[in-house]
Amino acid sequence: MGADPTSAPSRCTRRLTAARLGGIVSPRSTAVVPTAEPHAAEVKIGLALSGGGFRASFFHIGVLARLAELGILRRVEVLSMVSGGSIIGALYYLHAKNLLEEKSDAAIGDSDYVAIVERIHKNFRNAVQRNIRARIFLNLGKNFWMAKHTYSRSDRIGDLYDRHFYKPAWGKRRPKRWFGLVDKQIEIRELRIQPPDGPDSFRPDEHNPARRHAKVPVLLINATSLNTGHNWRFEAVRMGEPLPDDGLARDVYANVDKNLRLEPGYFEPDPSPPKPHRAITSKQRDFPLALAVAASACVPALFHPLSITQLYDGIDVELVDGGVHDNQGIQGLFDTGCTHLIVSDASGQMVDEKLPATRIPGVAGRANSIYGDRVRDEQLAHAFARPEPIALMHLRKGLVADVAFPLADDGQPTAEEPKDEIQVKTRPEVFGVAAELQRLLSLVRTDLDSFSDTESFSLMLDGYLMADAVLNRDLRFAGFLEPSRPPATPVPDRWEFRAVADHIGAAALPESYRRQLAVARQRFFKAILLSRQATAALKVAAAAALVGVLVAVVLGRHEIRDAVGDRWAVGWLLVGLGLPLLIAFLYVKERGPFFVRWPARLLVSALMPFLLAPFLWVFSLAAVYLVTPLFNRLGRVRAPS
Repeated sequence: MGADPTSAPSRCTRRLTAARLGGIVSPRSTAVVPTAEPHAAEVKIGLALSGGGFRASFFHIGVLARLAELGILRRVEVLSMVSGGSIIGALYYLHAKNLLEEKSDAAIGDSDYVAIVERIHKNFRNAVQRNIRARIFLNLGKNFWMAKHTYSRSDRIGDLYDRHFYKPAWGKRRPKRWFGLVDKQIEIRELRIQPPDGPDSFRPDEHNPARRHAKVPVLLINATSLNTGHNWRFEAVRMGEPLPDDGLARDVYANVDKNLRLEPGYFEPDPSPPKPHRAITSKQRDFPLALAVAASACVPALFHPLSITQLYDGIDVELVDGGVHDNQGIQGLFDTGCTHLIVSDASGQMVDEKLPATRIPGVAGRANSIYGDRVRDEQLAHAFARPEPIALMHLRKGLVADVAFPLADDGQPTAEEPKDEIQVKTRPEVFGVAAELQRLLSLVRTDLDSFSDTESFSLMLDGYLMADAVLNRDLRFAGFLEPSRPPATPVPDRWEFRAVADHIGAAALPESYRRQLAVARQRFFKAILLSRQATAALKVAAAAALVGVLVAVVLGRHEIRDAVGDRWAVGWLLVGLGLPLLIAFLYVKERGPFFVRWPARLLVSALMPFLLAPFLWVFSLAAVYLVTPLFNRLGRVRAPS
């Protein structure tokens, strides 16, 4: 269920005691911690799942697996998710909802949560290997439908999320639409959790303290509003741009941020104080879960912003990836008064460039990367500066940054890097993952295409081992760990990702395994790059094509010269040059005057998608049924005997 401010208590401060932390208190854990009253005796664990496409999703699965075994996952009260984290977090939430509504609190144990993640890690991998991104254009009818301004690639991928991820986890029959031909999508407002042994209209903020075995989590799916630049949040009871619960943070926003704020709207009416409200328009009351996730994972420039219309007067809400505002999802944990934060950060981190591009396109892209990296650093620095304990897992954990020293007159560095730091760079981290492998995993693409067994198993095992090491070493979380917890190594047989356990800590990675992960950073042509024969054949074909063009130009030079002198040829040449410029002009004039806006929408938003529909369909057929099976086969990992 989403957080319900109508029942949110006022925030105050309290001091964590040794008894509440299992008898272990660090100096930092005795600091004054802002939290929620009136249940001061309760800690509140929040879990943030970062963005990063399916790379992040698989890493998060490994983290969830170990959290379940350690006995922490059932105690998580807030799930704040972004982009790829939203994809997997929403799937986990649906499974947790089924469990919490089927069993009483006393009947739920850690094994139930382990079973949830076990189902997820198998079913999700199988669905991802069907290549969700390529399937966007696999339905020819939907391709033509995208010529309508009310249906975009973002809506389409939401349909795919619902079909391949969320409907199978829902486990119940869905109402029909379109004359009984299609199941309705799962709606956000249907996500409220009602435990069988809980009070009617269960509210986590009020009723979770009474639950001793399994908490009911609050779901926060984060997107970014292009209208205002604010964080847009989908919850089980509302959607909009909420202010923080923290009064001090509210004052800061009021003094600093003067942009319009889109007040959250509630799916159901509630006349009770302290904040009675009416329900939002029926046109948006049935907003689908899959579209909320699609908005959260709507990568700018790759997907069209997801539109929400007729919710506010004269405003079309346009949503993009939540990572534009906060790619770790940490702010949602602060806003809901969490006392202990667990952050699984599989976001892409900026790589160094010794010779950066200096032309405008390269500089613009690099500047955007720097901005995103700066936001991440500031967000995490802010998190660690607060009194709440935080356990952070991220894809560059254990790696050591290089240092470049200035040169002296003799051309040699003015100083040398300490030998102990050089040794640290090459040894496995304490959680058993080789430094080279950790670097390769941090470079895996941010995408929504198929991930092979090698890629997905490595990411899941990395998250699993890292979560185990971080949480076992942090005394502030020791009181939450199950005393009888199983060790992380050897990896239990239940987890398929144990198949790569022999490789992940090796000082020298097997060549075939290393090649798989080195290619994993590429978005396109991965199957070709993984096959040496295909790579060689492609190079030969490209060389032959180039030679063929040169031969044709030489042999037909007289015909080309005559054609250039032909007025008709010159006219067609001008059309060929001018038409792309006209299309580009109309594309950027989306919000111009009516006489410009109308032809722009007709040409760019309607005519071009309509004309491209069959070509994209053919491309999608080839990608789904030819390239994807080859890629999956090249990256297949056999289960250990």
